[in-house]
Amino acid sequence: MRFSFFLSEAFGSMRRNWVMAMAAVITVFISTAILGAVLVTRDNLNQGATSLKNRVMIEVFIKDSATPQQTQALERKIQGMNDIKSYKYISKDEALRRFRERFGERIVANLPINPLPASYEIQVKDADRVDSVAQQFFDNPVVDNDPGTHNGVKYAKETVRKMLGTISLIEKGMWVTTGIFAAAAVLLISTTVRLSIFARRREVEIMRLVGATNWFIRWPFVLEGFITGLVGAMLAAAFVWVGNWGIANWIQSSQIDFLSLRVFRMWWQGGSWPLGLMPTLTILGALLGAVGSLVALRRYLKT
Repeated sequence: MRFSFFLSEAFGSMRRNWVMAMAAVITVFISTAILGAVLVTRDNLNQGATSLKNRVMIEVFIKDSATPQQTQALERKIQGMNDIKSYKYISKDEALRRFRERFGERIVANLPINPLPASYEIQVKDADRVDSVAQQFFDNPVVDNDPGTHNGVKYAKETVRKMLGTISLIEKGMWVTTGIFAAAAVLLISTTVRLSIFARRREVEIMRLVGATNWFIRWPFVLEGFITGLVGAMLAAAFVWVGNWGIANWIQSSQIDFLSLRVFRMWWQGGSWPLGLMPTLTILGALLGAVGSLVALRRYLKT
């Protein structure tokens, strides 16, 4: 009975101050939508970073003059390295076949001999360790380095470092943006509740005179902020999921091979935090609303 009274008071206050209530809902919608976009982007960036790390490859080219014993010794060295995930030997014939597939038969037909060296393609376990792994082949006499260089060992050193750094920077920037809009949502909800308190100040004073406790007075306003945050967050969750689903399907239908966008689950995300978009955003949106209400109540309804 008491809860239904608090709920009816909260809805009544929102109805009387519907313009500010809508403004608060829109602000919560924007802030939680940005948070949802952060979760979706972060999930896909992590997936992309994992894929990038799994593709980090070192090519170690072997001199044509290397004997089978020297090549076998190099392979044993590769097998004994803990940082290596997998490796594959590419013969001269296999290298030429790949070159033919990439550049066409006409170019290969004009070659008097096969100029391509044999090599080992090595995948490392951790992209951050690619430098230390590659350095172990720099001075190997079997590796096809030009004098004074290490050009017999090829790997995307700078590309990997820049891409991982960019992913980290984007993620941090999105979290900062989310924090700014969350603070704006709290302030606007707080302002809405303050207007409600001001509009009902005489009623509040009467309730105090007849002995109502501070929390009895507070609950309708707390529920008002809670409902405002909940509604805005639910709309944001639906908006972000539909956007994520639409973009992912567009990418798939466009057959863009180098992009792979995963659709963040709407309701459940494997039982770990964050959950699906709807429960995660509604929990956080409702908390934003409740916090905004408590900020206003702390000033206007001091014990």
